[in-house]
Amino acid sequence: MTNHHTWQLVLILLNILGETAGQKPPQGFMYASYEVTIPRKLVPRYGQEHHDVTYLLQIEGKGHVVHLKQNRGFVPKHLPVFTYSKEGDLQVDYPFIRDDCFYRGFVQDKPSSWVTLSTCSGGLRGLLHLENDTYEIQPVQRSTSQHVMYRLEEIEGAARMTCGLTEEEQRHQETMIQKTENIVARGAPEGGWWTHTRYAEVAVVVDYERYVRIDRNETVAAMRVLDVIHVANSLYEPLGVVVTLVGLEIWSEKNLIVIDNNIYTLLSNFNDWRTNTLNKHLENDAAHLFVYKGFGRTRGLSYLGTICWTDRACGVESYVGYSLSDFSNTFTHELGHNLGMQHDSKYCTCERHACIMAAAQANTDKFSNCSYQNYFELRNTPCLLIPPEPDKMYKLKHCGNKVVEDGEQCDCGSPDQCKLDPCCQSNCMLRPGATCAFGRCCAECQYLPAHYVCRQEVSSCDLPEYCNGTSEWCPKDVYVQDGTPCSDGVYCYHGNCTTHSEQCKMIFGKKATAASKACFSELNGRGDRFGNCGLRHGIYKKCNATNLLCGRIQCDNIDELPSLEEHNTIIQTQSGDRQCWGTDYHSGIQILDIGAVRDGTPCGTDMICINRQCKSVSLLNYDCHFKKCHYRGICNTYKHCHCDYGWAPPDCLSEGYGGSIDSGPPPPQNIFSPNSSTAAIIGVIIFVFCVLVVLGIYFRKHLREMFVRLRERKHEQDIKKEESPD
Repeated sequence: MTNHHTWQLVLILLNILGETAGQKPPQGFMYASYEVTIPRKLVPRYGQEHHDVTYLLQIEGKGHVVHLKQNRGFVPKHLPVFTYSKEGDLQVDYPFIRDDCFYRGFVQDKPSSWVTLSTCSGGLRGLLHLENDTYEIQPVQRSTSQHVMYRLEEIEGAARMTCGLTEEEQRHQETMIQKTENIVARGAPEGGWWTHTRYAEVAVVVDYERYVRIDRNETVAAMRVLDVIHVANSLYEPLGVVVTLVGLEIWSEKNLIVIDNNIYTLLSNFNDWRTNTLNKHLENDAAHLFVYKGFGRTRGLSYLGTICWTDRACGVESYVGYSLSDFSNTFTHELGHNLGMQHDSKYCTCERHACIMAAAQANTDKFSNCSYQNYFELRNTPCLLIPPEPDKMYKLKHCGNKVVEDGEQCDCGSPDQCKLDPCCQSNCMLRPGATCAFGRCCAECQYLPAHYVCRQEVSSCDLPEYCNGTSEWCPKDVYVQDGTPCSDGVYCYHGNCTTHSEQCKMIFGKKATAASKACFSELNGRGDRFGNCGLRHGIYKKCNATNLLCGRIQCDNIDELPSLEEHNTIIQTQSGDRQCWGTDYHSGIQILDIGAVRDGTPCGTDMICINRQCKSVSLLNYDCHFKKCHYRGICNTYKHCHCDYGWAPPDCLSEGYGGSIDSGPPPPQNIFSPNSSTAAIIGVIIFVFCVLVVLGIYFRKHLREMFVRLRERKHEQDIKKEESPD
């Protein structure tokens, strides 16, 4: 009986070893334990969230309770997977990827433990870290419940794999970077938006050989990459970094660059390909190439401190049958270089015997104090501040996608759609006789004439723009220079002349007004969702006395409640004998916060709100004295004179039709905008004149008739006198 069970176990292990043969331990490591286990899902505890789960796992003969919580946010809603046709054409697909099957957690009674598992492919797949030991678990194929679990252990004194970023290579990179202009891929978010969390949007490219090794299965390729990203997320969590997979490209027909035995040449070639090709169809903060090729003892290589660059924000990793634990550690290490982390020196420490950024591979899960310091020097790189766009989808550049791209005059879509387009042909070229197909300065396939108003001013701090007659484009929107007085104690800011009361009217209707200062003081001094001066480390900040008027808007005189966008809540608070009305905002959603006091709103004499703080208006550097435009105009965004009608740019000295060198040519006669006060005055004068003319004609006719009647009456009287006797 004993022999029967022994042979059964041997057969199971042989089956497992056959399936995981490609996952041999990396150089310098061995499998210290290798066992079969059957995870048992436990009944949820009282109060446990429905999407949280608990398992009982046998690890090296001991039972351990593993608590797991769903981990979302690193997989985009529409994950683009780029592949190639046999003809070499790039194609994109959006496969269904579950985002509810990734979990993080811990092992009960193991304070320093962490667990990263997924259930996307059935069963449990991932890592468990207990103290200084890392275990990997994955389901056994052709089994409904059995899993294999093994532990990696370093072989004392054995040579281990290393990173290719040697001191010599680092000096070489520094030399190359000094010769290259650093062009950042994406800018900082507008409006001064700030977040404690940082977001690294990574593109991954899988080479042809690796794709073939997984039987050309795109879904499997995507899941293996997501497993790696998932582990990296767990390792970067203590730094406040969310690593997201922004897209996956698979070289499904052949490798698109030469992959030889020199990893340094490979990194350079991949960098050139990313700059010239990948970045054109997949925006990313960094790109990494997973290749099925060994480079001796070198496991990977990447550029140092280049995150967000259009050039050199990339890395290369050798992915030859290593375990998830090993390869995830390699990827995390190389991405760390992109984030500015150098190799640990002997003075760098963490809670483990070795740290993630050690030059030689180590079985660890912690970044060192040195890595933290290196990262914090780059953590405010602009692109890291921008959260991923959850609904973003990519369109490949080609004629017919309704996006005008390089070499196209227009793009009307499919051939059937183009049949209905009077201006554009299906080859993305204009029809004969057409000069344009779109744009504010295009109508009926022809450029609109010069002087046509293509963008009206929308406020007293805005300026109009005009077509030039030779382009379909309206000039760039410009407005009055920030800091220009626009009302009593109010200054122009980004094209608006705004006050607290104006903002209240926008939210609650035309009768609304700004609340009393007591409302602002009481609500914004709280530091909660309904009254605050922004966030610091995810916690609402109380407004100090100086900034009370710059927190959240507080309104009064509300007679009806508006219909607001989803996730906005109206709050009513009693303050003395007055009501304070405002709104809240959830920082995790990507919609406009209508309740934050708008930048440029006055908060005192010569003071305005900027980024929730009350600042001197002098910070706007307004320097346009009326003399600059000779008292015949005002300065615009670019500090150029926008001249009154009758005077010509650039300095309003000679006669002309107004405008600026940025606005396009105004009409030769003064065509006033509908909201112009001068136009209203002229209209009144014309109206009065017309009324007087009509009245004159009317009275002239009646006066003439009256004089005729008087003359006839006098004539009759004269006749009667002659006929009467003396």
